[in-house]
Amino acid sequence: AAIDAGFPRIKLKFRRGWDINMLEAVRDRFPNFPFHIDCNAAFTLKDIELFRKVDRFELEMIEQPLCHWDLLEHAKLQKLISTPICLDESITCPKAAEQAIELGSCRYVNLKVGRVGGIWNAKVIHDMCMDAGIPCWVGGMLESSIGQGLSIELATLPNIKYPSDIFSSKTYYVEDLGSPEIVYCGRGKVDVSKVPGTPYEPRPDLIKKMTVESAVIKSV
Repeated sequence: AAIDAGFPRIKLKFRRGWDINMLEAVRDRFPNFPFHIDCNAAFTLKDIELFRKVDRFELEMIEQPLCHWDLLEHAKLQKLISTPICLDESITCPKAAEQAIELGSCRYVNLKVGRVGGIWNAKVIHDMCMDAGIPCWVGGMLESSIGQGLSIELATLPNIKYPSDIFSSKTYYVEDLGSPEIVYCGRGKVDVSKVPGTPYEPRPDLIKKMTVESAVIKSV
């Protein structure tokens, strides 16, 4: 369905028991389509033979194969396999990106505005990666149009070299907590805002309607 809808690449979740056999089935059905796998930090260097088997599927990348804090072991793994490693959860700030670049821990970086501390840090990391020759793409965290609007702007930067995780509001929400909603303008495509900054605004009435519990935190 995703391929028929025009999406240019697909991410496959990869875990124990849902690994090589799954890739064999997918590659057999779609021999030339761009895929990558996301491991969500579920493996260790002891799984090196598994990742060597992954190489034969010629994937675009392996996203976050090892524990998020272990940049050194990611660097070791990248030297032992041909498939590019992409860091996601490991990149929490510009300093983490700097260390990953210096160690050779990855060949792609997934940028998430919320994970790295905001749009400024995301832009700083983007520029650092561009200087180092490491391409980026923008990941998603099931955001409303408020968050996705920032991701769309980030995805227009020159070092975003891989299709990003940006979807229409209806993909996740019956009603988006922001306005206007994100909509597709073509097959697997969304429009970029034509105004400075972001045109997306929260909908306080809907946020209030959807609120299950609230609290007031006062300073001492």
